[in-house]
Amino acid sequence: MSRIPLVQRPADEAVEKVFAEIEDELGSIPNMFRAYAHHPELLRLKWEKFKVLMMHGCLSVRLKESIALVVSADNRNEYGIARYSELLQEREVDPKEILQIRLDPDHAHLSPKEHALLELAHHANQTPYDHGEKYIDAARREGASDMEIVEALGVMEFMTGANRFLEVLDVTLD
Repeated sequence: MSRIPLVQRPADEAVEKVFAEIEDELGSIPNMFRAYAHHPELLRLKWEKFKVLMMHGCLSVRLKESIALVVSADNRNEYGIARYSELLQEREVDPKEILQIRLDPDHAHLSPKEHALLELAHHANQTPYDHGEKYIDAARREGASDMEIVEALGVMEFMTGANRFLEVLDVTLD
């Protein structure tokens, strides 16, 4: 059970507007956003960042969801592991491949460029004080643009913050 109540019926007009947009885009309102609804401006900002990073951009949604799964696994965040495993399964990714991405991303079935970007995000999350030059260079060698590198790291950064938020508040999966 979440340590704060999840907003089901928003009293705030701004929250209601963001909830309507989330429901239109995703089909439902994930509990993460229901927790953020206690702070309407943070909810709006988190939703905008989610849209930019996870729904749009230059990387495939499958790669971004794979990064989200790896980061959530690194951070031992059950909400993120369950959510992104489920989303990858909805994209018809084989359950064995999802387990491979989660437990052994080095051997996930991705293109060389996608693999390099996944490894960059994985490394940056696991060892944030190592500047990751080797991983950035590897991504560039595989043809990743600076925009793709920044987007992969943006997904990692977004998920790391979300994982911490979800863990502290013990937000349950919807």
